[in-house]
Amino acid sequence: MALLPPDPVYTIRNVDNSPVYSLAFSFLPGGLERLLAGSKNGFVYAYNLQTNRVQQKIQVGQAPILHLIHTDSQLITQEKGGKFKIFSLTNSGYKEEHVIDMDYPGFCRFEANTKLKMLYVPDRESSIAIYNFSGEKMGSLKPENVSPKLGDPMCIKYVEFFCDKSCLLVGYEAGWLLLWDLNTSQIISKLQTKECPMSVDFHIEQQKGVIGNASDVVQIFSIGRKDLSLAHKTDVTIKNPGVNKVQSRMDGKVFVAGGWDGHIRIFSWFSLRQLVVLTEHRQAVQDVVYSTQKVSFWNANIMAAGGLDGAITLWDLYNNKQ
Repeated sequence: MALLPPDPVYTIRNVDNSPVYSLAFSFLPGGLERLLAGSKNGFVYAYNLQTNRVQQKIQVGQAPILHLIHTDSQLITQEKGGKFKIFSLTNSGYKEEHVIDMDYPGFCRFEANTKLKMLYVPDRESSIAIYNFSGEKMGSLKPENVSPKLGDPMCIKYVEFFCDKSCLLVGYEAGWLLLWDLNTSQIISKLQTKECPMSVDFHIEQQKGVIGNASDVVQIFSIGRKDLSLAHKTDVTIKNPGVNKVQSRMDGKVFVAGGWDGHIRIFSWFSLRQLVVLTEHRQAVQDVVYSTQKVSFWNANIMAAGGLDGAITLWDLYNNKQ
């Protein structure tokens, strides 16, 4: 008899049942632990993780919030249509400080280096624009004389290697994955993938990455330790096609794929075997994130998932409890 999938530790219904496009954990000084939900209606809702109730409503704009991050002092959001906003955290809430308007029509999420306070923002014609956290443009990555045409950026992942080399993985519309050297703005290596990549992640200790796309295959790739060459490793087949988000847990033990079918599939990095399929969501899962530290209410690193059904599910899975 097959084992039933576990239940979430908690399910939040987003305000007005608004579909959830993006999530971010926030751990602030003083022990304030929150989960931020970027919603279809242009609001970011901040849920207190002690009570799981809305503590703050932040109106960013009118368009869906495709992505957001929270640092110790800033909230950065991305609206559908290419508007990026940088808010500073004040005693009374959030103050909008800077706006970057890219007029970018796609769904590619921005990436950030929080140590250097740099943003890597998708642009048209295969470009990635680079901004600092003050909204000033610092440069761009644009492929020159690359054939065939790459199309628009579809997914971005910042990677810092052991040799202190800062790089950017970028997946493009035409099905290519490129590794960029951020110090020289040059392409280090490239890999042709089977489909247009929609989400990418890489785990530095595992030296392996994962790509989600519109097919029924999740692709596993590697980056060579010495020459940083991209190479296809294997394919992992899933039951129903379409993955919006892949995410590796920080400890490198598992990774997750959030699907168009509303299912959350968790895989072992060691065996690449599917460990469990979570079926709590009724519509497509748009984002899955792991907390960077333990959430005190559950004394565990929590996984959060949000979807078009307006639900946010919180999970405590495959955590070794001390």
